[in-house]
This record gives sequence, C-alpha cells and structure tokens, in this order.
Amino acid sequence: MLGSLDKIAGALALGVVFYITSTHESFAYLDPGAGSMILTSILGIVAATIYTLKGYMHRITGVFRRGHRDVAGSSTREPD
Repeated sequence: MLGSLDKIAGALALGVVFYITSTHESFAYLDPGAGSMILTSILGIVAATIYTLKGYMHRITGVFRRGHRDVAGSSTREPD
C-alpha cells in the first residue's frame, strides 16, 4: 500500500511542478461559436451514452421477460 501512496505523491508533486513552471500568459481567443460547439459536443456525447446504455439495458431485461424475442426476431416461446 505504501508503494501506491508513493506513486500518487510522486504524480501529484510532478503535476504541481509542471503547473508552477508552465503558467504564463497565453494569447488565445475563443469566438462565440466555440462555446456552442463545445456545448453541442457535450450534449451529443451524453445523448449517445444514454442511447447505448438503453440498448444494453433492453437486451439485459429482455432475457428475463417471459416470451421474449431473440436478436433474430424469432420468438423463443412455442406457439399455442
């Protein structure tokens, strides 16, 4: 456990040193369209994640349903 704490402390120290030595003025400009582009990207990632998780949950819960259909669309239950 002490080895992992040493690694964490070393990484933290390296990050602090990097932050202190790399702070200087940057002459960057973000135009008004950049904010909407970032927001659209974040919303797209969230929507894709939700859609993917919904598909996985549908497959998982479909296994436990009575008379569910498999991937090919044929019923696993015998017709009466």
